[in-house]
Parts: sequence; C-alpha cells; structure tokens
Amino acid sequence: MLEVKLNHRWLSMLTPILMTNVYGETDATPIKLKHVSDGDTIVTSDDTRIRLWGIDTPERDQQYGSHATAALTEKLHEQQLYLEIKDVDRYGRTVGVVYTADGDEVNLDMVCEGHAWWYQRYAEMAINYKQCQEDAQRNKRGLWAEESPVAPWDWRGLQLTPQS
Repeated sequence: MLEVKLNHRWLSMLTPILMTNVYGETDATPIKLKHVSDGDTIVTSDDTRIRLWGIDTPERDQQYGSHATAALTEKLHEQQLYLEIKDVDRYGRTVGVVYTADGDEVNLDMVCEGHAWWYQRYAEMAINYKQCQEDAQRNKRGLWAEESPVAPWDWRGLQLTPQS
C-alpha cells in the first residue's frame, strides 16, 4: 500500500509538469462544473458531457452507484477543474482526465479510493490505475468492502439479458 500511495503522491506532484507540453503550454483546459451525472460522468457549464477516462463506476441503480456519485460530487465541489481531452466516445461524450488546481488526478483518485474500477478495456496502459485498484481491493476501500462487487460492464450485460 505504501508504494502505491508514494506513486500517487509523486504523480500528484508531477501532474502540473505532465500537463505541460514542450512549449510550456498546458494540454488541460479549465472547465466549470455544472453537475455530476453519475460516478464517472460530469456536465460542464457549457453543457458538455464528460466521461472520465480510464474508470468505470457502478451505475446509479446498481449497488454502490449512489456512493460513487456522491464521492465524485464531494471531490469536485467548489474546485477549479481542468480537463485533458483523450477522445470522444460513441455517445458523443468528451472522454478525458479531470484535474484539480492542486494537481490531483480525479479519475485516478476515484480508483485509489475504491469508488471506481480501472477500465482496462479503454486504459490498458494505465498501470497506476491498476496498482491503485489492487491496493483498494487489498484494503477493502469503498466498493471493495462489499462481499462480491459486480463490475459495471458485467452488471450492464445482466440488465440486457432477458429474465425467465
């Protein structure tokens, strides 16, 4: 656990440097939060829907879904936020990494605190996310305190399966 926390601290300290390109310009742009839709989606003041990259949280009507949403809401409350855009998903949402003015990587924090799964399918190379998830699992933080947490992608699949 200590190694992961140290890595996470170093990442937080290096985030402002990592967000700067070779010309000294930042790759992250300021955003203003309008509201949190769920544990991995926010809406900005200009109505842009942003899906947090590299993570997946329980759905609102899934066990722990409301906890994940509340955790993200609390984490972003009254924070100056910055967005590093990674992609646009098939639903037209901007996909990105959100940072606070202090350099905290919100997406990573959600995994480290046990509020989200590392979404390996879309962030395979994000080894720090994997390490944080494993640490959260070992220490039964957040959703990992549940006896048998169901990954959101599995839960969504179950919702599409006709019930007998």
